[in-house]
Amino acid sequence: MPDIRPILRAAALAAAAFALASCGSTSSPRKPKTHAAKSVQPVRIKHISQEDGGRELILQSMDLVGTPYRWGGATDSGFDCSGMIQYLYKNALNVNIPRTSRQMAEASKKISPGKLKSGDLVFFNTSGRGISHVGLYIGNGEFIHAPRSGSTVRTERLDKPYYAQRFVKAGTFFD
Repeated sequence: MPDIRPILRAAALAAAAFALASCGSTSSPRKPKTHAAKSVQPVRIKHISQEDGGRELILQSMDLVGTPYRWGGATDSGFDCSGMIQYLYKNALNVNIPRTSRQMAEASKKISPGKLKSGDLVFFNTSGRGISHVGLYIGNGEFIHAPRSGSTVRTERLDKPYYAQRFVKAGTFFD
């Protein structure tokens, strides 16, 4: 009987590489893809100022630093990038936002990176297939995010070469 261990090892390495390539904000491979394009509705926050909302988002996000990354995670026991952002907006501002980074980008209002304020979102292409990662801008050129498998929620600088090269868009839900 042939030894299939090398094949299984290669498959495991391929799966690990895929998990590390993105924050898990794209569709789950287990869910069938539909061919009908779903329209993402814009999200606009009007019940709180951006200054107050941004402050609350930052306060709650700092409590998540060190939380483990978990693909598909959307609770304080583990997050992927978009799950963390969705959790923060719901718990800090009682605002429901879309689940994936791509949908969040569609639902947000595009802003110039020079106009970023605390509570805005920064979007990246980390997979080579369009927007695949999102972080919460916290000010002073920094954002907080759940980067990848094997890591934890942390802050990063937008000018760090890895993120600067993959930056796609800045967006806001605030009016």
